[in-house]
Amino acid sequence: MAATDPWAALRDLRPDLPWAALARLAQELHRWNRAIRLVGPRTLEGVALQVADALLPFLLEPPAFPFLDIGTGAGLPLLPVALAHPGQPCAGIEPRSRRVAFVRHAARLLGLPRVSVYEGRAPDLLAEAPELEGAFRTVTLRAVTQPGPALELARPFLTPDGCVFLLLGAEPLPDLPGWALRRHRACPPLPGFGPRAVAVLSPR
Repeated sequence: MAATDPWAALRDLRPDLPWAALARLAQELHRWNRAIRLVGPRTLEGVALQVADALLPFLLEPPAFPFLDIGTGAGLPLLPVALAHPGQPCAGIEPRSRRVAFVRHAARLLGLPRVSVYEGRAPDLLAEAPELEGAFRTVTLRAVTQPGPALELARPFLTPDGCVFLLLGAEPLPDLPGWALRRHRACPPLPGFGPRAVAVLSPR
C-alpha cells in the first residue's frame, strides 16, 4: 500500500473501520482549520494523518466504555474512537470554546448522538457536573508534560475498574506512585510522526 495513504497503518490493524466517516471527519476538520486553527497541519493529508495518529493507539489497546477524553481539543481522539465504536458513550472535556463548537458540530455531522463534550477544565467540572464522577471505564490523556499530576486529574472520573490511557512520544514513562502499569505498547510508525506509545494504567 502506498506510503502516502494516511490510513495505511490503521487498515492493517482493523480493515473494517468506517473509512468514509473517518475521511469525512478529516475533510471537515481541514475545512474548519482554514478559518480557525484547530490542528497544526494545513493540508488535507496532514489532517488525515492527525486523525489516524489519534485513533491508532486505541486499535492496539481497545478502550472500555464509557470513554472520556480529557483535553480533547479538536475531538482527537474522541471523535475517531466514537466512529470506530458506534453506539458507545463517549465524552470529551475541553476549555476552549471554538474547539468545543467544532466537536459538537462534527458529532452532529457524523451521526454520533452518544458523543458529548463539556466546556471547561477537568478540575472544575466535577462540581458543575457531579454525574461525571466515577463514570468512565477509560479516561485518555494526550500531550501531557507532567504525567503524575495529569493522572491525578483523571482519577476522580474513573469507575472502580477503570484505567487511564496515557499517550506518549519517545519519552520514557516516569515512576508514577499510586498507579499500576497494566500494559505499554509501541505504535506502528506513521509518516511524519516520531515514536508513539500508549501506556495503560490503573489506580493502586
